[in-house]
Amino acid sequence: MSRVARELGSKADELIAEVERCLRSELPDLWTYSDAMTSQNVARHVVVVLSALEHGVDPRAVEQPIAELTRVRRLARHGVPVSVVLRAFRLGQGVMLDRLLEGMARLTDDATLISEAARRLIVTATGYVDRSSEQGVVAYEEEREHRLRGRLSLVNEASVRIGTTLDIAQTTQELAEFATEPLAGLADRSFADLVTVDLIDSALHGHDTPPEDPLVLRRLARRTSAAPEEHSEAGASGGGAGAGSGSAGSELRRGAALEQGAAVGSATKVALPEPHTFPAGSLPARALATGHPFRHRLDGGPPDLVHPARPAPRGASVPPVPSAPSPPSAHSTLVVPLRARGAILGVAQFFRAPASDAFDDEDLLLAQEIAARAAVAVDNARRYTHARATAISLQRSLLPSRTPPQSAVEVACRYRPAGDRAGVGGDWYDVIPLSGARVALVVGDVVGHGIHAAATMGRLRTAVRTLADIDLPPDELLTHLDDVVIRLSAEAEGEGEEDEEEQGQGQGQERRGRGARQGEAGDARADAGSGDRADARSPGGGGRSEGAGARAAAGRGLPSGSPRAGDLGSGISASAGGGATGSTPPVTSGAVPPGPAAPLPHPFGAPSPRPSPSPTLAPVGAESVGVVGATCVYAVYDPVSRSCTLARAGHVLPVVVAPDGVVDVLDLPPGPPLGLGGLPFESVEVEWPEGTVLALYTDGLLEARGHDIDEGLARLRDALVRPAASLEATCDAVLGSLLPPRPPDDVALLLARTRALGAEQVAHWDLEADPAAVGLARANVARQLALWGLEELDFLAELVVSELVTNAIRYGRPPIGLRLIHDRTLLCEVSDAGSTTPHLRRARVFDEGGRGLLLVAQLAERWGTRHARHGKTVWAELNASAALPDMAFL
Repeated sequence: MSRVARELGSKADELIAEVERCLRSELPDLWTYSDAMTSQNVARHVVVVLSALEHGVDPRAVEQPIAELTRVRRLARHGVPVSVVLRAFRLGQGVMLDRLLEGMARLTDDATLISEAARRLIVTATGYVDRSSEQGVVAYEEEREHRLRGRLSLVNEASVRIGTTLDIAQTTQELAEFATEPLAGLADRSFADLVTVDLIDSALHGHDTPPEDPLVLRRLARRTSAAPEEHSEAGASGGGAGAGSGSAGSELRRGAALEQGAAVGSATKVALPEPHTFPAGSLPARALATGHPFRHRLDGGPPDLVHPARPAPRGASVPPVPSAPSPPSAHSTLVVPLRARGAILGVAQFFRAPASDAFDDEDLLLAQEIAARAAVAVDNARRYTHARATAISLQRSLLPSRTPPQSAVEVACRYRPAGDRAGVGGDWYDVIPLSGARVALVVGDVVGHGIHAAATMGRLRTAVRTLADIDLPPDELLTHLDDVVIRLSAEAEGEGEEDEEEQGQGQGQERRGRGARQGEAGDARADAGSGDRADARSPGGGGRSEGAGARAAAGRGLPSGSPRAGDLGSGISASAGGGATGSTPPVTSGAVPPGPAAPLPHPFGAPSPRPSPSPTLAPVGAESVGVVGATCVYAVYDPVSRSCTLARAGHVLPVVVAPDGVVDVLDLPPGPPLGLGGLPFESVEVEWPEGTVLALYTDGLLEARGHDIDEGLARLRDALVRPAASLEATCDAVLGSLLPPRPPDDVALLLARTRALGAEQVAHWDLEADPAAVGLARANVARQLALWGLEELDFLAELVVSELVTNAIRYGRPPIGLRLIHDRTLLCEVSDAGSTTPHLRRARVFDEGGRGLLLVAQLAERWGTRHARHGKTVWAELNASAALPDMAFL
């Protein structure tokens, strides 16, 4: 054997070439991995075996080259099956055995010698192959286990990095970024060199309607890896052609067209990509139709080029697409549908350039796991988008679409919903015209977020408008509104208890049914025990009902030892918005000139130690169905007296800007938030010159950027005194200065610039409680209407005034007053000191009276009664453009 080995050693190059030819012929795919299969690898094995035979080394001491284990690990990383690795060992040793046996026959004719030499040769070669195979399998399994752990870590990492927001486009972008960035689980290599994510158009908009055929998609994400040199040109090329077929380069160029000028490795989110479809029979189309993934080796390119969703009309010109250098074609692709909860949402495509290994089955499984997690995140985002759009639509439908016409104030209003994480809130504003040319201004904030908060806001806004329509003073209105909130809270808690009871009964029935089935099988004890345990554990039991009832009862009144009204007003409002704390020193109201920031009164009132949360209030952001709470500020402005009466219920303090630019924070009495009950509300009356700006807002405006209340007030003051072309511009400036693009809480802002009615627009007369005063009143009205040029209203006004003055004389108490206001309409008001409210009734045929108020109701646009501290006022609003009604009813 030594002589034969020496002879073959002199021709080692020929033997090495023959072994290599055999391996290339039998295992051609193995040679595609240039880092693991080379001629040097073959040469090392041949040299080791020949050297051992030539020098008579013990067969058990023959070891394979050290570099062989590194080669096996590389093959494992490439996904080469272990059987292929072992077969390569056997094929190489087989060629060498054949040549050694041929050499023995040339050196001697002694059959015994040849047989003994052949036996020893086979023992040596077989032992070498066995040991090499054993060591190779160990190295292979270690590498495979390391690779498996790395891929499992990739799946976990994908779960963390994909779906960090509830934004659909951002989620798809995170999928593309994850698959194209160097990953530790892949030895700092990227999973793919190019990733595209296309979503079905209906899924993108959060709709659950069946998709149309052919499927219309939009490409939301495309990202290239910076690692492969082949993509450097593609990433920097700018625009690209989206047409053509038969090359992966076309696919890469289409992605470049979607990302005009995108840098290498960067991810550009397209706000609203153009819709497109995939050709019938293409891999993406098949994946979308069947829901199955595909792995494909590309020779000439992928047959999955996208087509425009809607072809241009006949005769319409199509703008040319700028040409771009063609990047080299990809050679391997994975097409994985994005599927969640049984619905196909889109498709993700992964491409690898020729410099990277082709995708294998394990890569396909990994891509499926990553895509599955991304699909769930996309589905969550689209469902949230749909729910949020529904909630916002509901809320905007409950807010006033436009402010009603009135002359008391110039108004600018804004509502901004919270960012995606917080959801829709319950902030609202309203402008309500009142009698006597007055106007009511309202801003409120319902605790919590979500559809429940928006629906509660709509109910409270309706309640406010109803209470304002009967002309209640601000303090009384808030008292009645407080009762409404308490009732709503009790109803909501009752509904929650019913749901819990139904759920508990269902669970108890399920357990009892399970026990009965076990009893039928022969275990009667299990049957009885199961039923008892079901009743005992039922969530609808009496213990929970008592707890809910106690919570409701605690919410309707203040327990002993509760903080003062001011403490509740400031503390709970601050906790709801994250504002004031007990460490803030009290601040008093005062005028602050524009310029350097000076201390302003705290918008929540004088801060006090924060009380324990009330059972009927929940923190802002909580989607609590069984809890109702709100804050509100209500103001009534009278343009005749230029006075404004305000009251608040736990709300932030209004800010007033005088015509000369002086800023003042109104120090209103602190009232408790709505829903607590037990404490009265107080109102304050102030008088302002014409042109004063009143700012009503919710706490989200001051705390939007994470700064404290004082800093928020300083920003608000600066924005309010900043010169602007109009009140609308000031409103926009305030929001732009204080709000980030996605505020953490929703915001309502109402700015009102006061106007005044001049003395020439108002006429007033004091009347005696004598029937003769009716004629005098008619004459005064006729003269005043002539001065105002409203002769066309003379007949209607005299009739209405006659009836109202007659009722005041007959049923009221002196003093009696008559007032006319010339505004957008003619307002007739008759006041007296009586407190009896007139009622409209239908007179019978032979009744001599009872038709006065019916006549007023028919002649006037609106009419009503408002009560004051001493007496009442019956008013009627007349419009010159209104036609005279049919008097047949009289």
